[in-house]
Amino acid sequence: MKTPSSTTTPSFLLLGDSHVGVLGKAAQARQLRFGGGPLGAGRDFGVDFFDLASTDVTFTAPELQRLYRQALAQLDAPDLARIPGPLVSSIGLSVHYLATAQNWVCYQDPDGTFDPGFLDGPLFASIIDTLSRPALAFYKHALALGLKVYAVLPPQRVPALSDARVFMAAQALLVARLQGLGVRLLDVRDAANDEQGLQRPEYCEIDDPLHGNLAFGELLLERLLRQLA
Repeated sequence: MKTPSSTTTPSFLLLGDSHVGVLGKAAQARQLRFGGGPLGAGRDFGVDFFDLASTDVTFTAPELQRLYRQALAQLDAPDLARIPGPLVSSIGLSVHYLATAQNWVCYQDPDGTFDPGFLDGPLFASIIDTLSRPALAFYKHALALGLKVYAVLPPQRVPALSDARVFMAAQALLVARLQGLGVRLLDVRDAANDEQGLQRPEYCEIDDPLHGNLAFGELLLERLLRQLA
């Protein structure tokens, strides 16, 4: 659906997984001009999900490509290089997916602990880098096109099927990798988290173990607008 335009706020392209949905809803409520929204699930971006073009990308999954082209059309942009504003994306930041508990049991002792130093060691970094390689390549290409790129950190919610230790360690590593590339962070942990570093209930979707609610989306939007001002 075409979003209304705004003469006072830069437009932006919004791409990612389901976590960007509330950011899009918050932008719609303010009648801000943007294109896009969720393209797929987090696992869709853990594989080689796009092909490079000189001024664009082509998503290899037909449905992702259809939604991507629709997002560009909402901004009257013929390709990624010519979007009229920044790229705002959560691609590759489904940390709960990277932290799926059963995938990490083989690295644990019988009592469920990791060896000291494992989560900040080279083997862990190599695993996360490998799993995140397609997403990081996507951000690198967007930056090479001259775009301003904002990566949306996910809600700090760890579902039962994920390992909280891996979640936090993987997120810290991804933050370092993204900042090393020159990606800016859309990070509202200081406002949305409790003393344990987890999302406060007032920013959580009711009866949902994973997502943030519209109040969380409004926090993200406020932070984005502040950074774009």
